[in-house]
Amino acid sequence: MTIDRPLVRRELRDAVRRYWFLVNAGAFAVAGLLFVLFGDTGSMLVGSRGYARALAGLMQLALVFVPLMALVPSVVAIAGEREAGTLDYLLAQPLTRTRVFVDKWTGVGTAVVLSVLVGLGFTAVAAALKGVPGGRIAALMGLTVLLALAFVSLGMWLSALTTSRTKATSLGLTVWLLLVGLGSLGVMSAFVQWGVPAGALEAWALVNPIEAYRLAAIAILDPEAGVLGAVGQALLEALGVAGLVAASVASLAAWSGAAFLLGRRAFSRPDRRGPGRTPARSTT
Repeated sequence: MTIDRPLVRRELRDAVRRYWFLVNAGAFAVAGLLFVLFGDTGSMLVGSRGYARALAGLMQLALVFVPLMALVPSVVAIAGEREAGTLDYLLAQPLTRTRVFVDKWTGVGTAVVLSVLVGLGFTAVAAALKGVPGGRIAALMGLTVLLALAFVSLGMWLSALTTSRTKATSLGLTVWLLLVGLGSLGVMSAFVQWGVPAGALEAWALVNPIEAYRLAAIAILDPEAGVLGAVGQALLEALGVAGLVAASVASLAAWSGAAFLLGRRAFSRPDRRGPGRTPARSTT
């Protein structure tokens, strides 16, 4: 997929022009610099590990807001055009429904990734100057990009299933709240006390994309930071650092790929039309 396609360029241009692109990039840049320059000053005496712990604060911010910033533009990418009636015009062009979905996903995904990279880029430079190993920085940025793409795919799937911007946004926020809430340490600890089998909790920790991101990021930055939680510690002991990171990356990649395929399939169905729409001539 290249960015020379008109629809991809349009999605990317529209996303960059909207306020969320600059706001998200700016928020990450400011927050990251604050965490690196002023966070956890007591541990900075131990060198790069102390700064890695400071970056863990940025990771906590990212695991909550990156999914949200990816969902905001993606859940309305199709539903918004369907509600406005512009999707009819778009599908009247010599484009298959699959092509439309893929190009819109590419445009939105590129804009979200650029926003993440611009925001984290300033933090990466500051962290590198302070002594954090470049490998850790690159790994954290790569994980954050995977998390963003997973939720872009999820948002596009939800957008293909809904007929209005309001419904798509409400559904996206509900999914986000459920994943954030059911992945928190407090909820996971409660499940342990309620007798939920350890194997089920460990599986859920890797299935939940937000929790998978958190576990992998902590394992990369400082696996001895003591904030993995009981479930995370069990996974770390069973899989090791490399295994835990690999399993988390596989989970994020699976979310991105599966949600993309489900969204493309949902959008390709001829019954996915707004009220009063005539049958589309363009099919997959």
